[in-house]
Amino acid sequence: MQKGAVRRLWFPFTIFVFFAGIAFINKDFLFQFSAEAITQSQKILRYIIQVAIWISAAHFINRLVNVVIWDGIVKNAIGAAVPRLLKDVLTIFLYIVAITGIASFVFDQPVTGFWATSGVASIVLGMALKNMILDVFIGLAINIDRPYKIGDWIEVHNVGVKGFLRGQVMETNWRTTRLHTEDDSMVILPNSMLGEKAVTNLWGTGPTSRFETIYCLDFSIPAERASRVLLAGVKAVIGDKGILPEPVPRVLIGGTNAMGTEYIVRFWMQEWGEGVTLGGAKSHINKSVLAHLNQAGITPAYPKQDLYYAEMPVRHLDSKSIEDRTKLLGNAELFQPLEEGELRELASKMKQIDFQNGDKLMKQGDAGNSMFILSEGLLHVFINSSQNGNELKVGQIIPGQFFGEMSLLTGEMRSATIVAATDVVAHEITKDNIQNLLSKREELFEMLSTVIAERKVRNSEQLAAVSVEERIEQTQSMANQIMDKMKSFFRGVFKETLS
Repeated sequence: MQKGAVRRLWFPFTIFVFFAGIAFINKDFLFQFSAEAITQSQKILRYIIQVAIWISAAHFINRLVNVVIWDGIVKNAIGAAVPRLLKDVLTIFLYIVAITGIASFVFDQPVTGFWATSGVASIVLGMALKNMILDVFIGLAINIDRPYKIGDWIEVHNVGVKGFLRGQVMETNWRTTRLHTEDDSMVILPNSMLGEKAVTNLWGTGPTSRFETIYCLDFSIPAERASRVLLAGVKAVIGDKGILPEPVPRVLIGGTNAMGTEYIVRFWMQEWGEGVTLGGAKSHINKSVLAHLNQAGITPAYPKQDLYYAEMPVRHLDSKSIEDRTKLLGNAELFQPLEEGELRELASKMKQIDFQNGDKLMKQGDAGNSMFILSEGLLHVFINSSQNGNELKVGQIIPGQFFGEMSLLTGEMRSATIVAATDVVAHEITKDNIQNLLSKREELFEMLSTVIAERKVRNSEQLAAVSVEERIEQTQSMANQIMDKMKSFFRGVFKETLS
């Protein structure tokens, strides 16, 4: 033992020995003291046992209710964890009952005066802590009424800079509710605020919920065309970021304003989790929609004041304009080897075709000698499954992309079935349209076959892991094969180029 500890103990030990010695000298006093000590010890022990019985009973009942009722029956009934506030309220009530029983039955004290005194004290405390008490009672009302539960995403309106606060309910305790927001912050709101503000439960009606985003486009754009492009944009990202294919997204005209026509794009989402949030879904949809608008030559409306002394200019891409059709061809990877004059010549010959939602543009196995460039809308690509013969969706085609080029250049059968997922505007290029260009410039055979080969190698999963040298070799080999087929398909044209 350390010296410091000995110094701290010697004085109280000396006092104890002194008084114990006096008691030992006076033996009658010692016996009397011992008897009284034993009696009082027994009495204190009896009090301790009775108090322990009351406290342990309250503790057992509280634990029993938590396990059997709260975490068992109630949790299974509501399908979510019981808020901690309800558990705490019952715990306090049980221990108050236990303390009242101890005062009345163990110590034989009247409890009427205690409750009367506590009532007066409660009034004083209530005046001083009215805001805190308001939070507690509104918290109780929320837990009883259950407008939302732990895990739900809610929006609290008229709060914050944006005018609303969106977050997932993590906990509702005595005074506050904790929300986990999309930017990974924890926001703590007083329960009284949730009782005063309008609150939207985003998942209150079931496992899916509907949302919308608004776009404003110029008055000069036909509503039918705008709806087609917007719907294709949102359908192109179905299945990503929690966006559901059913119910099908819709485009509605919400009204007009000083800049143009407002279009409401409605879509449905699954319950959020694992990185799925409304903000992320809207960002994904906006990116896709803007890409479709850009491909169609449409820009969102903006404040403007035009003074015209001539015919009003077109504010969107005109599929009937040679200039705009030339631009559409030039953006297609296949026709980038063509010169400006060749693009204009081909653009003047290709034909615009409108398809309705559900129409088949081509069917796998059919003969064909043309290709298409998608201008507006969305297409789904299907192939026949080798197992049961059913059609299997393998991809989609968005504006600016082309398809059917192998049938155009080599006469091969259609390799897939193409179905319109929305109303569609496409431009068809036939063998006759491109034959004149090939007859004028022999090197186009090699250029076009190389572009197609590079595209096939780039999209091949089997060649994704090979070395650069092997990919170049595969591309050249495939390009030669494609060019041989082109020579055979355009046999008359190819002979003219050699003469």
